[in-house]
Amino acid sequence: MRKWVVLLFIFLCLAVWQAISVYQDALKPKLCMEAKALERAKEKIALAQIDRTYTYYGNESYIVFVGRTKQGKRYVVWVPEKKGKIVVKRAGSGITETEAIAKLKADRHPKKIISAKLGMEKGVPLWELTYIDQYNRYSFYYLSFTDGTFLKRYSFQQ
Repeated sequence: MRKWVVLLFIFLCLAVWQAISVYQDALKPKLCMEAKALERAKEKIALAQIDRTYTYYGNESYIVFVGRTKQGKRYVVWVPEKKGKIVVKRAGSGITETEAIAKLKADRHPKKIISAKLGMEKGVPLWELTYIDQYNRYSFYYLSFTDGTFLKRYSFQQ
C-alpha cells in the first residue's frame, strides 16, 4: 500500500510539473510581444514605471502601457504589434477605467463586468468593456478614451 502512495505522489508531482511547463510555453509569445513593444515604446517616451499593461486584439493588435515618467507624470502608450504609429497621450487627457465602467453601467445595466482594457481601432484610442448582459450574452462595449463617447457595441447570441 505504501508503494502505491509513493507512486501516486510521484505521478502527481510529474503532472503538476508538466502542467506548469505547458502554461509557461503558452505564455512565451505574449511575453515576447510585450517586451518588444516596450522597447519600441521607450523610443517615444521614457517610462520609469509601468503600472498596467493591456493586450488588445482588434483589427490590429496593440500592447498598451500605462506608466509614469521620472517626473511622476502618467502616460498611456499604444504600441501596434506590427509596424505602425506609436500613440502617446497623457493619462489625464482621457477617461479613466472607473469612468468607463460607470458609463457602461448607466447605459447597459450589465449583470457582470468581465474586463476593461485599453485598445485602438482605426487610429481611435478606446476602452473595450467586456460584460454579461441581461440576457446572459457575452457582450462588448466600446467607448472613446478621449471623451467617453459611445463607439459601438455587440453581443454574441446564445
